[in-house]
Amino acid sequence: MALSRQSVAKTLEDVAARRPVLEPVLRAFEPLLTAQAQLTEDLAESVRATGLRLPELQPEAIQEGLSLLAGMPLNGLAAPLRSSAEKLLPLLAGLEAMAPHMAALEALLLAPVKKGSKKKTTATAAPDPRESLAEAVLSGNNEQETRLAEQYDLDPSVLLFAFGFVLAPVLRALVAQSLPEEGEAPWDAGSQWKQGYCPVCGSFASIGWLDKPLVDEKNAYLAGGGGKKHLHCGVCGADWKFRRGACPACGEEGSGVMELLRESGTAHGERLDWCTKCKSYCPAVDLREREFVPNLDALALGMMHLDMVAARKK
Repeated sequence: MALSRQSVAKTLEDVAARRPVLEPVLRAFEPLLTAQAQLTEDLAESVRATGLRLPELQPEAIQEGLSLLAGMPLNGLAAPLRSSAEKLLPLLAGLEAMAPHMAALEALLLAPVKKGSKKKTTATAAPDPRESLAEAVLSGNNEQETRLAEQYDLDPSVLLFAFGFVLAPVLRALVAQSLPEEGEAPWDAGSQWKQGYCPVCGSFASIGWLDKPLVDEKNAYLAGGGGKKHLHCGVCGADWKFRRGACPACGEEGSGVMELLRESGTAHGERLDWCTKCKSYCPAVDLREREFVPNLDALALGMMHLDMVAARKK
C-alpha cells in the first residue's frame, strides 16, 4: 500500500513550529522543494514522450552493485531537462550564493533543444550537453562533469548543485512511470538490492524511514507490525528496503555496529543512525511515532540540527 505523505509546505511548517531557529533556511528552500514536487507530475508526459524507461533488473549487475541508470543513454531527455531548468533556475537565483553563476547556468541548461534530439546521436552530431551531464552524473564520471563545467566557466561543485535540482524531477517522473501500479518495486522483490546507495541512480540515501504497521483492508485481523527499514533517494525519489543492523555507507552489520542519536524528550521519531565502524551516519524517521507521514525530502532538510550535532561529535 502506498504511503500518503504530507506536502512539502506542511512538513516544513511542522518542523519550523518545533524548531523556529531553522525557519529562515527552511523557507529559503521551500519554493525549490515545492516546485520539484510539482514538476514531477508536470513533466510526466514529456518524459513519457522520450520513450525512456528504467531497464530490466539484471542479476549480474545487481550482484556487482550497478544502479539501473549507470551507463544508460539518455537521448531525448534534453527537452524535459530544459523545462525543469526553466522553472527551477529562477528559484535558484534567489539563493545568494548562486546569483553570480546564473548567466553561465542559463547558457547551458536553457539552450534551445535541437530538432531530432530524441534520435540516437550520430558521429557528426554533437550530443546535447544536458544529456551528457546527466549521463556523467548517473555514471559517476567526474572527468566529464569537470569538462562540462569548465566549458561553461563554472565551478564543478556549483554546476552539480544546480543540476541536481534540475535533474531530480525528471528522474522522478521516469521512476514513477516505470514502477508497477501495485506490489513491490523490482529491486525490493526478493530483497535483491543490498546496497546503501540508490538502485536507480546510484545516489546515497538522503534519509531512512521505518514503516508503519500495515493493515489489510480486506481483513483487519491481518496486519504487518511495521518497523521495516527503507532508504530514500533525494535525487530520483526511489525507496528501497535495507537491513536495520547494517551501515549504508560501509556495509558492516551485526550487533553493536549501528547506534542511534536522537534528541531528548519528544523526537517525533527523528534520529541519526550512525556507524560505530566508519563513523558515517544517515538521518532517519520512525513513522510509527508520527501521526502523519512527512514529505521525506523536506524532512531531511528539517533535520539539519542533527547534522550539526553529528559534526560536533565527528
